[in-house]
Amino acid sequence: MKKSQWLWFSLIRLAAFAVPLVITLWLGITPWLAALLSAIIGFCISYIFFANRRNALSTTMYEKRAARAAAKADKDAEAEDAEVENLLAEEGEGKA
Repeated sequence: MKKSQWLWFSLIRLAAFAVPLVITLWLGITPWLAALLSAIIGFCISYIFFANRRNALSTTMYEKRAARAAAKADKDAEAEDAEVENLLAEEGEGKA
């Protein structure tokens, strides 16, 4: 996953919240209500207009996590195989 892709998406989401917040505060709405309305507006903007960017980011995050899990599974499998081979070798030495 590109760090710039993550940063860019985060900045866009922050702007989608900050711009409505500034506008609602400028209109004189109570600060807590302005923050609530800005959060809802920012969520809606992000959900509607940034779906492609969000999907691309989540896909890269999934692929990276799956690659880590596969690498860990391979290490575990190698360790188990080595243990089984050691036990079989010890068992074979005891019978001979």
